[in-house]
Amino acid sequence: MAEFGAHITVTARTRPSIFDVVAQDGLMSTLQPAVTHVMKVVAESNPEKYEWCLKYSSEIFAAFNLILQHHYLSNYGGSFAENFYDLKRIQLKGERHLKPLSISHEAYIKSLLTLVAFPYLWSHLDNVYQDVKEKEADNRLSEEGWRNKLQKLVLKLWPALHFSWELLTLLFYVRYLIGKSRFHSPLLLMCGVRLANLDKEDYEIIDMRAEKMLSFRSIRNLQELAHWMIERVGSSLMNSLEVAAFFLQFLDWFYSSSNTPRSLTNQPIPPPPKTAGIQRISGLKTEDCPICLKTRRQDTVLSVSGYVFCYSCILLYVRREGKCPVTGYPASTAQLIRIYQEI
Repeated sequence: MAEFGAHITVTARTRPSIFDVVAQDGLMSTLQPAVTHVMKVVAESNPEKYEWCLKYSSEIFAAFNLILQHHYLSNYGGSFAENFYDLKRIQLKGERHLKPLSISHEAYIKSLLTLVAFPYLWSHLDNVYQDVKEKEADNRLSEEGWRNKLQKLVLKLWPALHFSWELLTLLFYVRYLIGKSRFHSPLLLMCGVRLANLDKEDYEIIDMRAEKMLSFRSIRNLQELAHWMIERVGSSLMNSLEVAAFFLQFLDWFYSSSNTPRSLTNQPIPPPPKTAGIQRISGLKTEDCPICLKTRRQDTVLSVSGYVFCYSCILLYVRREGKCPVTGYPASTAQLIRIYQEI
């Protein structure tokens, strides 16, 4: 009985709490808005030169996330968020034959796919659904047979797929909470790994790596010197990122609040545009749209520049280009303000 009780105690200690797993999931969901906000600040500093930063912010974050997760999976046997909360990944099969803080190549590839590729594709599919939904609201769905059927299929399947995935994730959380499952996420089950707390041996290995990295005298040749320099730079960067993780929640809030629609009178007056887009609207009437060059329908103002467009025209343009078509200033759909007129 005593041995059985000791086994239960060790298992309970190595099993992460529900608060740890929820916190590390929340950290990863906060990381992308923070990086996107940084790209937005860079783009607004020089719109003509750095507007691509905001346009390709999803791709930039995917590349950054790939490098980040590769470093932590290779050196600490877990993702960035998992390591931040002193967690690691343990394989369900063949874990006895692996070194501490390491996973097999197969588990490494699956982990990268679920940590990097899955969120990237999921966000893009959601953007496609939002675009199709806006077209349906404005009666602008494609009239071609196969495209029309595909758009209607997206409108039907994506909400059901999104709801099913959220429900499945909730069920995994509940089963993990009551101790019926070793996985708090279906993505971990796909990877064939579970989460565990770092033990004493893991901390000793991490400390030994840190001491070896700080020891400059142990370097014998140029190859070891190059490896030492790469490790130092990488470690310094990752440590700085871990410290910055404390501020991600604030950046997420700031990013969200800065995108909320505000009164047009509160927006700063932009300097005169340097692009040639202003020449295109020089001969237009005041009631014409600068994009379609026709009389505006559903007047909508873009707050970063003050120009008024058709709602459908400016919505698609901003989503596709991420900027004002006249001034070239970085813009998002949250900065569109519909103008309602009494008839």
